[in-house]
Amino acid sequence: MLGGDEPPPGPGIPVKVAALALADVAPLHIAIDHGLFAQRGIAVTLVPASSGQDAITKLSGGDADIAYAGDIAFVNAVDGRLPLKIVAEAAVAGERTMRVLARQYGPVQSVPDLAGKKLGRNAEGGVSDTLTKSLMADHGADPNSVTWTNLEFGAMAAAVVGGDIEAALFPEPFATAAEKQHGLHPVADPATGSAQGFPIGLYASTTDFAAGNPAAIAGFQRAMRDAAAAAGTRKLVEDVAVKHLKGIDADTAALMELPVYRSDPVMTELQRVPDLMQRYGKKFRQPIQMSELIIPPPPPGT
Repeated sequence: MLGGDEPPPGPGIPVKVAALALADVAPLHIAIDHGLFAQRGIAVTLVPASSGQDAITKLSGGDADIAYAGDIAFVNAVDGRLPLKIVAEAAVAGERTMRVLARQYGPVQSVPDLAGKKLGRNAEGGVSDTLTKSLMADHGADPNSVTWTNLEFGAMAAAVVGGDIEAALFPEPFATAAEKQHGLHPVADPATGSAQGFPIGLYASTTDFAAGNPAAIAGFQRAMRDAAAAAGTRKLVEDVAVKHLKGIDADTAALMELPVYRSDPVMTELQRVPDLMQRYGKKFRQPIQMSELIIPPPPPGT
């Protein structure tokens, strides 16, 4: 059950969680604001990150104990031989929870128009460029013809409006804000075709932290399970967006398209991530089996 606006008093196992400001992490904020972590015996401190890759860097450097990252960034890190484990899922793409946006009367009016253009992405090898490539391939456009510019999501709308890039994939709440505040128009939903219902975010820890802190991991998993269920109440997610996501007002929050929130990993769905990456050109050092990377969550109801 949800508590009040402040966590109940009492000590808890300290856990530093690195995360960027996305709608995907709304349950994380719900768990902090309503004392769900405290109820499960842990005291979470947020560590801001600019991207999933940045969060993983903080994790591997010891600046965070658990990190939110896109599933693709996680797989790339594992392929790079970082010893990581999946603690919990965060979100799965729902209808229109991400959009490729462009200027209203610019040169990109359809997916094939993306070929040969300068496009924005949050970071190399993440969800934003991989799903854009998947979308282009599904529409017969050459993903290798693109020139990429790395930008924080909050800077992408101005870059499109100013002509520095022609289009970019925007997650929520940035997609709705870009449409409402900058007049950008949707070109396509990238979570269709090969990427429909695609896992887009998870929480990870290092193997060493997981092995040495089983109580903290189990407490995090239980609290995030509670928070994912609570996020089914849209008003809670909107309140989180206004409170914690920069530049998001109540009107914008009310218009956001929300992802599907879940916490317990679904192995068959997670395996789609490395499989899709491989389909669009990723060459792994060795096969990635997501089932081997999951820390099993505590039984439901415990």
